[in-house]
Amino acid sequence: MTEPNVTVVDAFIDLRSPYSYLALKPARALAQRAWVTFDWWPYITDFQSAYGGEVEQRSSRDVAKLKYLYMDCRRLAKLQGLTIRSTIKLWDATLASQAMLFAKAKGRLWDFCDPLLAAFWRREFDLESSKAVEGALAEAGLSVAEWQAYLADQAQRDLASASELAEQLGVFGAPTFVYRDELFWGGDRLDLLESALNPQR
Repeated sequence: MTEPNVTVVDAFIDLRSPYSYLALKPARALAQRAWVTFDWWPYITDFQSAYGGEVEQRSSRDVAKLKYLYMDCRRLAKLQGLTIRSTIKLWDATLASQAMLFAKAKGRLWDFCDPLLAAFWRREFDLESSKAVEGALAEAGLSVAEWQAYLADQAQRDLASASELAEQLGVFGAPTFVYRDELFWGGDRLDLLESALNPQR
């Protein structure tokens, strides 16, 4: 829980979105610079609709668009010293998103997410693997037994609540940052968010 007078920005990221990954470092720097709290939430984008279905169903236009997207992301990643390789399938982010909420609740969000995402974008992490997710949680200093209990009892409800919050706020893609009901979609809108947070500048 945040203090009543603390400025809060809701931040929605999709663990499978390269643009979400690229926005993390600048957004976290902004949070420190602007003295605000970012409340991080998982968001699961409908990539099937956005990019023409499964890999084998995509039109030549969809394929060209995705090739450009990843080329663009690799250029941006290079500026941050990050690696992004194109994904080979449409991953189901449900399990990892639930684990993100668990790590967040335990105060270990970035201990969990940072190494997981770095490995995922090197094609070295299986987002759908229970064993891999448990290993990432353990590496982040979290109890696997507590995670398993959370997964059995609360994880589905918490992820549904996060999705409901996104819908209520009008979120339609990731990354999206919401400040005082105003949406800022994409890491390239962080400068506009900063201006909204500091209108005197």
